[in-house]
Amino acid sequence: MADLVTLPPDTLGGVIDTVPFAGRFQLIPDVFGRMDSLLGQSGIFYAGPQTALYRVDGDDMEIRIGVPLPHPLPGFTMFDVAETQALHIRHHGAFDTLPGVYQALTADVEQRGLVRTGWAREVYRFVAKDASLNICDVYMDVAQA
Repeated sequence: MADLVTLPPDTLGGVIDTVPFAGRFQLIPDVFGRMDSLLGQSGIFYAGPQTALYRVDGDDMEIRIGVPLPHPLPGFTMFDVAETQALHIRHHGAFDTLPGVYQALTADVEQRGLVRTGWAREVYRFVAKDASLNICDVYMDVAQA
């Protein structure tokens, strides 16, 4: 079962895009590629953790990928992330198994009588060539029904 947590507000800098929901699995890696390029072009060796926020609106998915920045930098879009209640599961392993985490979170929302309120987010804690070592905190924003 997922943990119910309160996520603090934050300001991140990164990239924002909207992609067709049906093509998200093919297009999301391109958005991450743009984020990686932006970090490299800015001379940033490490900023993290990287956080991806996802919100479905009709047939589209808004994607925001960002990192904590001490101040705005050229090329980065700054965006605020509001404080929220969220269900949380820590995922260990390959990212292509994340849909199963979202299924578990969705089932937990229903079992607890909660409602989704906006964003799903993934906070990448550890990313390795050996995908079995990956660690990602997955959150789903919720509220009481």
